[in-house]
Amino acid sequence: MPGIRLVPIIGAALGAALGGVAAAGTVQGSATYRERIAVPPDATLVVELQDVSRADAPATVLAAQRYALKGVPAQFELNYDDALIREGMRYVLRGSIYRGDRLWFTTDTAYPVLTQGEGNAADLVLVQVGSQGAAMLDNTSWTVAELGGVALDAEKKPEIVFATDGVFGGTGGCNRFRGQAEISGNSIDFPDNMAATLMACPPPLDEIERQFFKALQSVTTFARKDDSLALLDASGAPIILLVGSP
Repeated sequence: MPGIRLVPIIGAALGAALGGVAAAGTVQGSATYRERIAVPPDATLVVELQDVSRADAPATVLAAQRYALKGVPAQFELNYDDALIREGMRYVLRGSIYRGDRLWFTTDTAYPVLTQGEGNAADLVLVQVGSQGAAMLDNTSWTVAELGGVALDAEKKPEIVFATDGVFGGTGGCNRFRGQAEISGNSIDFPDNMAATLMACPPPLDEIERQFFKALQSVTTFARKDDSLALLDASGAPIILLVGSP
């Protein structure tokens, strides 16, 4: 019968059509900040799912969504392509709040999801970016806790000490360096030609130091919250997280 023959043909065509559609996964959660500040009418929340598996490369954005922010905490739901996710890789959620085009709040830590025993939800707590410029960093000392989205586990970690007016110095874990950063508001620009010693460093200090100096060149803004300092790239993602040193 003609009608019977059509069934497998239609089924095959439907299967082929569905085979070309990516399977969508979802991550969700909330975003908030602790400051008692009213949300202005031009505020927007940006949430990103990032692949931070490679410590020697910038994070890869797998999915992103912008929301009109009416209040906090704000709920979000972000869809991504399941085919992009691999076991053994590392994925995180990050959030940023903008007032118009200006970065206002950002996450200063990574929120892992999806792999390595993590689920598909996270509650993001954002911190306000610096508003007092160089004064926020004057006479402070910091030790790197996370580099490129990965917690740093090393006997000697990079350190940076700020004097006043953007003057800084420190160690990459092996070689010492110094220079003067240009700081305006929450923007910070480290010089390309920092003075540094040139000692040969044993592994893994040599690779950690190389990644640290490379990351400094990508820093455009910073956010400080008590004894935590986040150095951010142009997208607002923290690429170096530091903790205050005594």
